[in-house]
Amino acid sequence: MSALLPEYRPVPDDLHLAHLQVVHRHGERTPVRGRLEKIIPATWNLCDANRAMFATILDFNAERGQSNDGIPARFMPLQRLVERPNPNKDLVTYPAGACYYGQLTNLGRQSMTALGARLREIYIDRMQFLPDKFDASTVHIRSSDYPRTQESVQQMVAGGLYPAEKRDAGATLAIRTRDPRIENLYANPSCPRLRQLAKAFHKTVNDMYQDKFKAIAHHLKEYVDDVSLTSHPSANGILDTVVSAKVHGFELPAAFDDDVIYDLERIVADEWFYGHQQSAEVRRLGIGRLVGEIGDRMAKRADGTDQANGEDKLKLAVYSGHDTTIAPLLIVLGAFDKRWPPFGSSIIFELYKGNQNKGGWFGKKQSDHYVRVRFNDKVVALPGCAENGKHHDSGDATLCTLEAFMDIVRTAVPDDWDKECQQIE
Repeated sequence: MSALLPEYRPVPDDLHLAHLQVVHRHGERTPVRGRLEKIIPATWNLCDANRAMFATILDFNAERGQSNDGIPARFMPLQRLVERPNPNKDLVTYPAGACYYGQLTNLGRQSMTALGARLREIYIDRMQFLPDKFDASTVHIRSSDYPRTQESVQQMVAGGLYPAEKRDAGATLAIRTRDPRIENLYANPSCPRLRQLAKAFHKTVNDMYQDKFKAIAHHLKEYVDDVSLTSHPSANGILDTVVSAKVHGFELPAAFDDDVIYDLERIVADEWFYGHQQSAEVRRLGIGRLVGEIGDRMAKRADGTDQANGEDKLKLAVYSGHDTTIAPLLIVLGAFDKRWPPFGSSIIFELYKGNQNKGGWFGKKQSDHYVRVRFNDKVVALPGCAENGKHHDSGDATLCTLEAFMDIVRTAVPDDWDKECQQIE
């Protein structure tokens, strides 16, 4: 379950790219905790980055420069070593290169590098939209506050999109993170109403799959005692561990065949995303603020008001998140296929500007603008843009008018997230 790279399909000659946003899931990683250790190794030696890290040491004895320069820093080589108990419960320190739980692996870094290289091929080499050399004023990067998402976007940008020869010496990659209480890259558990809704939908999904739980548990009886949303390991835990192992080439017992993995995937997809599929309120409280942020950047670029917030030079915004970022966004767009988003999945939002001028929903004269969405290996046709008048005059329904796209956005954005989160029933 690793994502395919995005395809490129030309747009009509009267359009040119005006803004680009990329939302991606982190690359391949280790399981987030130890499970099924009788058949899958607890320690994976697939994380070479742990061999070559560095510590930032503030030098309080050095002479300081200007007052805004901060305390001088020195850098010291660092290795991160994994320490775990062996079967005899004695602690063992593994050589550098061993992975910790939930860590981006060598394969994950390679996949993110490939995604960055593909973006370079399309948006620099072919379309000449992004600058050939890294220019920090043109790139906005945000990540959830997890090492695997931050390392994924670092690898994507500095490994593939702008490799070393395309960056000036001393170039700095700025990555923005937010307080977990206001994070909008996934359904935020700090919202009481969202927790209440999630609990109700969790019960619904649990009831839906009772017969399937029994069938899977019987099929996997040599390896697990029970399968449910709350078993140990849970259906989600089994899927997470098995999929992570499979993409990294670990050999699995024959019982973990494609059919059982597919059944687990459908269960877990509903466990996490059934609420988003069924409830507009869950969509608003869960992913609506991110949808609004993406739409707001497009609207401000289209009407020129991005100058007010200093983003008029911005060409690319990147959001580094999770499977729980990708799937809810696809649900809002009407493009979710009920499959678990693979590692390294990306949703790309392209904003195009046309040559004609007309009055728009912004209430002022402005150029035609169109939005195209691409998910992994395909251009996506959004149901909300299918009608005549809601897409480009060429008949290409994948080129939504900005007005039609913003209609989709408005259905998902909460009026007051903080207030709505407190409306517990």
